[in-house]
Amino acid sequence: MKKKYQVFISSTYTDLQLERQAAVEAVLKAGHIPAGMELFSAGNETQLDIIKRWINESDVYMLLLGGRYGSIEPKSKLSYTEVEYRYALELEKPVFAIIMDDTTLNRKVKTSGKAVLELDNPNKYKFFKEFTQSKICSYFKNVTEIKLGVMESLLDIQSRYNLDGWVKSTEIPDVSSLITEIAELREQNKKLSDSVKQKVNSKQSETAINKFGNYSFEELKKLLQNEKVVIPAGISSTKKDMKSDVFSTFIHHSSDFAIGISSNPYSGTESSKFLLKSIAAHLMTFELVEKVKSTGSNYDKYQTSKIGHRFIAFFKSTVLKK
Repeated sequence: MKKKYQVFISSTYTDLQLERQAAVEAVLKAGHIPAGMELFSAGNETQLDIIKRWINESDVYMLLLGGRYGSIEPKSKLSYTEVEYRYALELEKPVFAIIMDDTTLNRKVKTSGKAVLELDNPNKYKFFKEFTQSKICSYFKNVTEIKLGVMESLLDIQSRYNLDGWVKSTEIPDVSSLITEIAELREQNKKLSDSVKQKVNSKQSETAINKFGNYSFEELKKLLQNEKVVIPAGISSTKKDMKSDVFSTFIHHSSDFAIGISSNPYSGTESSKFLLKSIAAHLMTFELVEKVKSTGSNYDKYQTSKIGHRFIAFFKSTVLKK
């Protein structure tokens, strides 16, 4: 698609009418759209807003600078031309200036008089000219060089920028089917994304359920199995001292811990005293058993915690079913 760029042409007016016309012709010959002060007259804040809107909508800003600074904008105390130039830079538009060289300006003074020079604000003109010369610019001696400068600058901008521009409606491809396809793909992508999130959340929930403190069931089981204990003959099923481990003992006496084992040394069975002395401390380390205040007593009791209940339930629902 061939793009047409809207080129905003800024300059003082009465002293550069022929030069502006040459710039407009060059923009048109390059296949683009000129815009500028011919569309309005500057003079107040409302007009400045209009100027800014045109610069906003333009793709390229061009400054044509002769010997005059131009009329002053009341708020900034700068000329409208300088305000426009700085505004285009602020918007980061492609900006270029074509400046009348000193020899040509002196020749124009001889033929047209001092009206083509800045007599009211010479210092502001000097600073503005120096500022534009520090940016992208070229110089002209006649209208032919203006046209050449415009053409070269636009070609350079086309090669360096990807601008929106204007395109004929007949050159725009029908993208309705593409839009429909994109919408369908987005919907499919959303469903897939939701499905993945659901699976991840489900997996995370499952992982959280199967975690007991900082350990998985198998990790915690192995740690408890590594803690060896000797069950006294008086309470063992074999009536002899029997080697076991904390895990097996906890599972076997899970109902005792569920009720709670009192710390009162003057009460309780031999079995409960053994569990309190040899097993409870190990289970508390892994938060499977907790110490709670016994109702109506000065003694504590040790009973299965929430994690401990989940641990026993997981064992019964998975291991015992195998």
